[in-house]
Amino acid sequence: MRLSLLLLAVCVARCVHGLGTLDDIIGIPGKLADHAGGLLHGLLGGNANRNVCDRNVYQDYSKAVTSFHHKLYTSVAARSNDHFVFSPYTVWLSLSALAEGADPSVQRQIFASLYLPEENCIRKKFYEIAANVEQSGRDVIFDRRRILLLDEDLRVNPAWGQTVKALGLLKAGFASIKNNPRQTVQRARKFIGTQANIPLSGNSVILDALEYQGLWTTAFPEADIQRQPFYNEHGLIVGNVDMMHIRKRVRLMQAPFLGARVVELPVGVDGRYTMLIAVGTGNNVLRNAMAMFMGSILEIFSLLQMSLVPLDVAVPRFSISSEFDIRAALEDFGVKSFWRDPLATKYISEPSALPGNFIQRVLVSVDSQGVEPPPQRRYVNNIIGRGQDFIANRPFLFALFDTATKTCIYAGAYSKPNPSG
Repeated sequence: MRLSLLLLAVCVARCVHGLGTLDDIIGIPGKLADHAGGLLHGLLGGNANRNVCDRNVYQDYSKAVTSFHHKLYTSVAARSNDHFVFSPYTVWLSLSALAEGADPSVQRQIFASLYLPEENCIRKKFYEIAANVEQSGRDVIFDRRRILLLDEDLRVNPAWGQTVKALGLLKAGFASIKNNPRQTVQRARKFIGTQANIPLSGNSVILDALEYQGLWTTAFPEADIQRQPFYNEHGLIVGNVDMMHIRKRVRLMQAPFLGARVVELPVGVDGRYTMLIAVGTGNNVLRNAMAMFMGSILEIFSLLQMSLVPLDVAVPRFSISSEFDIRAALEDFGVKSFWRDPLATKYISEPSALPGNFIQRVLVSVDSQGVEPPPQRRYVNNIIGRGQDFIANRPFLFALFDTATKTCIYAGAYSKPNPSG
């Protein structure tokens, strides 16, 4: 038994040394890790190392980011007015970057809060997957800007900065946060594209902005866009929207546990991204589904089924923008150490970076254009029966996912069309 534990510890030491991040940041003796790895190789021929570090981690990655996105979505939704959008994907990336600079005495707890594995080599695989999620092209555009902006008096640990940049986790920059806060606010506003006031506290701030435009895999017919009323949860008209209609076979599901119906609409070439839209059923208040929506994503994807015949699918053409200080939402479910504990960011900079805020702005524009032309217009009787079509003319939840990894790029709720629009 002791020999088994010794071999396991040696394997973990070897895996941690494999990435090199923590060796460089906190000075773990490289020779010790090398000798441990050599001993393991001699005893087992390297098989244990392959067992831990060479396995496929896509399923583990999907479960990890889904768990984190669920908690964050629930917290953001609880603080929202049922009309918002945000990007959980890069919140996780940015915090993962900070976690790589934590002192070992607190790092394990931080990894657990982000659903990150302790094995360095497995975390690196997680990061490699995540870094390739947002791929802009002629079909989908992700205009992403993200930075850890530090006060100019801080000195960044070069090993940490180079590592997290190389892994695609985060970039660092400098500003006169303490000496010239007004100039820093103006710079931050320009960076994320807002005129709103940006609070500054602490000796650093995380800034994150996303502007999204994308083409559906199949376009909505322009001729079928109709100006129609949009209702609230009580059935009262709260505005009018340009409702885009398309008649096609789609994947959808009835989700009693959400009290909603969910439809999947492919986005981009070959459906490389996927938008899920959930509309409440009956008298269900959609807010009741918010706490469960993101936590049920993997189950929802597994239960979606193709309709037997073409259905009328109607969703509004809309643009939605939100700005949040994500810090408050993160603190709601226990992610607190980055803002308060110097040990949590000990090896990022000297002195320790303690971000006062995590400001995120997301702008999502949803229109009718698609990669492929719309289906030929055919007016046929709905043989499934009335009520089987999917019409998002009342509050709905929406989220965009990378189809391959189920990473949530942005998510939100739509409930307040412009009454005069």
